[in-house]
Amino acid sequence: MRVTSCGGRCGKVLLLLVNFVIFGAGGGLLGLGIFYHLDGGLYENVIKEAEVITLPVIMMFLGSLFLFISFFAIIGATCEVKIMLNIYMGIVAVVLLLEVLLMSVCVAMRGEVEKRVISGVHHVLEYYGDTDNDQWNVITKVIDETQQWLNCCGLEGPKDWGDASKAKYWAEKHNSDVEVDDKIELPVSCCAGNVDTCSSGGAHHTGGCREELNNFVEENITYISVCGMVLILLQIFILICSLKIRFELSDKYDCEDYHTGTDMEITSM
Repeated sequence: MRVTSCGGRCGKVLLLLVNFVIFGAGGGLLGLGIFYHLDGGLYENVIKEAEVITLPVIMMFLGSLFLFISFFAIIGATCEVKIMLNIYMGIVAVVLLLEVLLMSVCVAMRGEVEKRVISGVHHVLEYYGDTDNDQWNVITKVIDETQQWLNCCGLEGPKDWGDASKAKYWAEKHNSDVEVDDKIELPVSCCAGNVDTCSSGGAHHTGGCREELNNFVEENITYISVCGMVLILLQIFILICSLKIRFELSDKYDCEDYHTGTDMEITSM
């Protein structure tokens, strides 16, 4: 073992622990992404807009990225290969920079980002309850759980479920003969408690999920900001651990192995 100092060993152990967790998470995301992608039309038939990246693609990309990054850290720290640690530190630094840039762009272009997200949600609402295009009921379950979690109904409000331009399948199946001022049938997740049916004429959630989500973010902005800062600090921390190991390997090579003629073809790259 070439890393012998207390700080170097602690940094090595912490770096390995963090990256083993990242490696496992990456494998899980990649596996789930491949499963949903090969499942058929679950997402491809539902999210058809060219500008919308499907969820399995995002999962596979993140999973592959996690595996790729953690591989260099695990090999570099375990085998004490400096070139692997150099690559790992470079990737983490680039990812950290991209995260800061992405957050800046999202803040600067908040209106455009929100517009695209809303467009995608409207497209997904069209297939709520449609078992032909949502064979595993993933979309239906996600929307139901969201409405129950936020105590909301529809994206803009309960009337979305009677509008075929927003919730096409549900509106055509359940509210095709409903007039403008009539009571419309709503998903049971629009009503509180365990109910068999739900309509706009009874007790139901009146706020739209878009408004309720904005309220949730505003109420919890402090916690969201803290989580973001913790993530950034964690990346900085593992960078410091990597640097500690890397510098100690360099010191060992410069002060000992070079003079003793030890073969350092791998670690001196």
